[in-house]
Amino acid sequence: MATTVLIMIDGLAADDLNDRPHDLPTLTALGERGMHVTRLQSDLPATSLPGRTGIVTGVPPSTHGIFGNSILDGEAFRYANPDDVRVPTLAQRAKEAGLDVASVGYGMVRPEDTTTFVPPWWVGEMIMRGRDAAPVKADRGWTRLLEGRPDARLAALRDAGVEVDMPDAYQGGKLGYLTAGTEGDRRAMRSAAALAASDTPPDLILTEVLMPDVVQHVAGCGTPAAIGSLGTADAWVAVFLAELERAGRLDDVNVMVVSDHGHGPVERALHPERILPGVTHASEGGTLFLYLPTGGLDEATERLAAHDVRPLDGDVIPADRPHVHAFAAPPGTAFEPAADDAPSQVTWGQPRYVSSHGFRAGSPRDDRACVLAGPDIPAGKQAGAPASAVEATLAALLGLPAGGHGPSLISD
Repeated sequence: MATTVLIMIDGLAADDLNDRPHDLPTLTALGERGMHVTRLQSDLPATSLPGRTGIVTGVPPSTHGIFGNSILDGEAFRYANPDDVRVPTLAQRAKEAGLDVASVGYGMVRPEDTTTFVPPWWVGEMIMRGRDAAPVKADRGWTRLLEGRPDARLAALRDAGVEVDMPDAYQGGKLGYLTAGTEGDRRAMRSAAALAASDTPPDLILTEVLMPDVVQHVAGCGTPAAIGSLGTADAWVAVFLAELERAGRLDDVNVMVVSDHGHGPVERALHPERILPGVTHASEGGTLFLYLPTGGLDEATERLAAHDVRPLDGDVIPADRPHVHAFAAPPGTAFEPAADDAPSQVTWGQPRYVSSHGFRAGSPRDDRACVLAGPDIPAGKQAGAPASAVEATLAALLGLPAGGHGPSLISD
């Protein structure tokens, strides 16, 4: 059985790859050699942790439980972590089937569900996602990912000069985060390449590149900085493929490159704490979650509708969270807290983050990029596919049943 590799590039929109083939030559060539899905739908909401979790489960957030980057814990929202995933992941099911599984910096996989595990570079005593203004203290579900365990395979990579250990992203302020993150992405891809090109490659390798999401939030999608960051991700994929070719294994590995969500420009930031004072909420890009344990949904819906914010249509909230309600902003609008010096009556203003995601269902800028190639991948182009097709395709490549009901991209 050929090795299967999943490379997730955070925030790579379908339009980025469709419209910028010369800026993303490696991904373009990969799709031309194999398959290019021109528009892959996002999970709802189209945000990072739901997207990552959907990739490895194939089921909607209402089933796997990661309905947002933040989920309700008691009466407060907190970051979701891999221990919150309610269904077996592809990594877990593959390992239980006797397959060799490596996770190299992938964000929503538990160490015990792998043979070889390298934590994400963005996890430490602190943790920060792409649109956060500052890191927050990581909970036990995240910090336990940092606990090392004996691994002869990783030791051999270190002995061979491969930099497996991730840099500290939380030293040196914002510049330190950006530089450490770029190096973290490089190390993850280099380590994944070394594993895939080794004499005993894993059956499944999961890895990711995070920085394009961070850069687009701050600099804006389509800007020179954003294009440069996406181009850097493309270069890391080129490094990965070059290592396979050097080892004579390029034709022995199935590679799927997919994003967790897209990115779109933000022109207006709504301030939910001003629109709905006193309501417990969590906001991430164009998605807003409200916790309304004592009612008030009709009033909240009316107030949000005045800003063209509507309930998020989709299979999002688990049934055992009846007091959590999801809303989505229209394209060009996101949710952010008001500045400290903003007048009390102000409910919207200029955004701090000029690009984001998680907009209303069907927003084209939330659509994801997807290319795949390898010995078991038929060549061709597909105009579109649902989010669940990613896990179904990976499962089919591994000879496993799909975790959900998604269509495999490689089935007849």
